[in-house]
Amino acid sequence: MTNERSLRVAVAGCGTMGKLYASVLTRMVDIELAGFYARRSESAIDAAASFGTRLFMSYEELLAEADIDVVCITLPTYLHRQYAVQAAERGKHVICEKPMALTLEDTEAMMRASERYGTRLLVGHVLRFAPEYRNLRDHVLSGKIGKVGVGHARRASLHPPSGSWFKNEEMSGGVLFDLMIHDIDFMRWTLGEVRSVYASLTTASGIEYANATLRFASGAIVNLEAHWGYPGPFLAEVELAGQSGVMRCSNQNGQSLIVRQMESPGIAGEGVHIPSFLLKKDPYEAEIEHFIACIRTGAEPVVSAEDASRAVEIALAAGCSAQTGLPQKL
Repeated sequence: MTNERSLRVAVAGCGTMGKLYASVLTRMVDIELAGFYARRSESAIDAAASFGTRLFMSYEELLAEADIDVVCITLPTYLHRQYAVQAAERGKHVICEKPMALTLEDTEAMMRASERYGTRLLVGHVLRFAPEYRNLRDHVLSGKIGKVGVGHARRASLHPPSGSWFKNEEMSGGVLFDLMIHDIDFMRWTLGEVRSVYASLTTASGIEYANATLRFASGAIVNLEAHWGYPGPFLAEVELAGQSGVMRCSNQNGQSLIVRQMESPGIAGEGVHIPSFLLKKDPYEAEIEHFIACIRTGAEPVVSAEDASRAVEIALAAGCSAQTGLPQKL
């Protein structure tokens, strides 16, 4: 637990997510952006200058700063274990971008280091902080559509640049870890534990597409799609169907959540629209503020390191199924 003095927070990584984190941190009260660590480049120098902060020449130099309390890790996924463990060893709390890591060995090493050195390990599964997804989950848990039997989620974006680390599966885990893991975590958070996964993966020039069927302990069956190379604006949508209705949300329409309920069993009813509120706070901002509050107070986070590790386990099972053509039990 950290007292109420200003927290000094550094960011390891100076790409898109590193800059996003920095922009959020600089707007927060009682937070000081202590600097970036990134390979020295014109982009990193410009970013540090634009945020009015320091660019550390090495990660060791950053960790040697005794008054840095928190390190946000926004580096390529394959580096998460190394940088998180090093930070914990130096007594720094860690906020790590999703996915937590690429192997269970790595996630377990990160959790062990956090426990051993008494630091917090917080992993950014941002859908848990997105109002439309939280709203959908709240209605499901309230029983609004009865017991969920089937579901579907789809997430699609442009293909990463050919020279990007995202394109290297050994660094990023590919589309399963970059895109699908969002919906894996959300569905597990909403529906409970996954018992088996069956998946396929298709790659072609400029395209990587994954499809996975998750069977839950509750009996629900959910289909997930993740697509790099989608010829259109970023797409994210989810639908859950229960015994007495259907709920769906999509970033492609202006309604944050649509509920269609049956008037009585077996009779289709009229659509009931749940009004959306204008987003007063970006989900990343809500997520980072929540994590900082957990570090200050010792409160349990909305998403635990164990939750993040379970998402990695399910993504790994999907990858194994895609390779073998066989369903994988969990």
